[in-house]
Amino acid sequence: MRIASASLMKSVRTPEVEAGRTKDIWCTTTLRRLKETSPLSLKVALRSVREGRFQTLDQCLIREYRMSLQGTIGNFSGNFCEGVRARLIDKDDAPKWDPPTLEKVTEDMVDDYFSSLTPSEPDLDLPIKLRESI
Repeated sequence: MRIASASLMKSVRTPEVEAGRTKDIWCTTTLRRLKETSPLSLKVALRSVREGRFQTLDQCLIREYRMSLQGTIGNFSGNFCEGVRARLIDKDDAPKWDPPTLEKVTEDMVDDYFSSLTPSEPDLDLPIKLRESI
């Protein structure tokens, strides 16, 4: 499945328009939080939600497990560390995301979060057969 950047951009613009029109606190807060978030994380989250709609619980848990490991200990952990630095360590709330904008996030970057883990990091092994025999 491919991410439609336009739909993510629309998701950011919709509260922007609504917040400007109504001055609604929820819209303003949502917009601010979307803009503060790592652009890569936004696209990863959008893809995860879209894929999860058509997956079993077991598949969702395995996907979330992969994403968590790739995001924290994989080659992609820079944004996680940067978010921790900006929010908890320096408390400057000025993370320097890589990539810095939604437009610079590639499909390959997002795909990496959903890729199989290395042999040293096996996938989540759920006791599906045990449960199904009951």
